Amino acid sequence: TGGGGGGRSAGCGTPTTLMSARTSIDVGGTMREYVLKIPADYDPNKPYKLIFGWHWRGGIANDVVSGQIIGGPYYGLESRAAGSAIFVAPEGIDMGWANTGGRDIAFLKGMLERFNANLCIDQARIFSTGFSYGGMMSDAIGCEMADVFRAIAPMSGAFYRGCNEPNMHPIALWLAHGNNDTTVPLANGQEARDKFLERNGCGTTTTPTDPSPCVSYEGCMDGYPVVYCEFSGGHMPASFGPNAIWSFFNQF
Repeated sequence: TGGGGGGRSAGCGTPTTLMSARTSIDVGGTMREYVLKIPADYDPNKPYKLIFGWHWRGGIANDVVSGQIIGGPYYGLESRAAGSAIFVAPEGIDMGWANTGGRDIAFLKGMLERFNANLCIDQARIFSTGFSYGGMMSDAIGCEMADVFRAIAPMSGAFYRGCNEPNMHPIALWLAHGNNDTTVPLANGQEARDKFLERNGCGTTTTPTDPSPCVSYEGCMDGYPVVYCEFSGGHMPASFGPNAIWSFFNQF
């Protein structure tokens, strides 16, 4: 179950013309860029997970691709996927995701249209993660595109870009935030968490879950868990993030 209700993309069954490379796309007259990473042994008859990794403020797509700062390529998820996922690192305007006039969501929709037409993507397994501004972009996606994305994993994110909700589809959420974050205060991350708790019909009771100090909320709609990880630290990604996020995405 999930985002788009399952199924395979139109790109299944035919060899792809897309390559692992930095590529541009015209979004309403603005040229945007992204880096695409297709598994080396890509099989057009096999539906793949699709994972977007959004960079932080002042970062660039190549920081996500190289992974030197955070956990390895694509927030540490590429190595853990072991060829089971297609990855995308979009390039922000002015090194961020202000989503002015909806431009970044439009960029995302343009990429999805291209990838679905030319790659074999499992429509029930489209995911988003990112740190800081990338976490905010993931939160925005959770608000606006929960009917397309299966789960999001914002790190140190917030609703600074607002929460546009054209539909109230639930979405699985894994969220991490440092308790001493002075850049994006913890309360702002909790505000986003609370919105998704409401959407997923969750209760207020929590159960400890791996890894510590994460907790899972009880009572959520079946298939739409919320895991919240409040760790000791400032504005930084949690060291346990790569393993935990991969495990969270991979359960679906």
